[in-house]
Amino acid sequence: MINLVNVEYRRLFKLWSVPLLILLAVFFSYTVLDKVLTGDILPGSFLQSGQATFANSFSVSLTIFGPVILAGFFLGSDFTNRTLHQQVANGHSRRSIVFAKTIVYSSFSAFLLLLTPLLTTVVVSIVNGWGGPFHVDDLLYILRVVVLVTVLNVSVVSIFILISFVCRDIPKTLIMGALFTLVVIELGGWFADRMTQLGDIYKYFPLQQMTVVAQVHLSANQLGKALLSALILWLVSIGASVFLFERQDLR
Repeated sequence: MINLVNVEYRRLFKLWSVPLLILLAVFFSYTVLDKVLTGDILPGSFLQSGQATFANSFSVSLTIFGPVILAGFFLGSDFTNRTLHQQVANGHSRRSIVFAKTIVYSSFSAFLLLLTPLLTTVVVSIVNGWGGPFHVDDLLYILRVVVLVTVLNVSVVSIFILISFVCRDIPKTLIMGALFTLVVIELGGWFADRMTQLGDIYKYFPLQQMTVVAQVHLSANQLGKALLSALILWLVSIGASVFLFERQDLR
């Protein structure tokens, strides 16, 4: 498994799209920071202090398109380039292949999703300050949020792993991943407001828990709800990916 993970990391960092995705994450941050750099900040804006920026930056959903693109070029290419065929021929079990790809894809996707809010927070803190004296409690708060947001992000991007095993090529993975993002993530709130039953389900979606776990004061009930939603989505997505891959014909 360790050797397989190392191989997947080497494959990942050879992709031409990886540096572009990092630049895309920086660009997303710049679009938010434009008002800070020009001094055109509206009263009450979360960009007035680093602490307020940190607590509100994780709700920016456009950053999810980075993992969508990565899923297409990293996971979707596995079938077209016959990477999976070679790994199975080398004696790796299909389950270990899925888990290795999950570790590599999820870890880098989590990095991409954290890059934009963290970079935004750092710049705002340098320009406008943290919003008060920075104490050890603030550091613990930042670490707690980063860990919990990472767990939620890993859960959300697991959907794109499942999509790649369903679509089995680059264009379909990109198209279906983008459609899922637009319908469920970008427009999900709009549908939830108009459909009561859908709204009850949508509020438990891990991405909706981002602003909850980013709060300074987080209750045990809120923490449990966020972790449970992340665990359920991850188990369903990865379990379905393993189930599909073990029954796919690679000839």
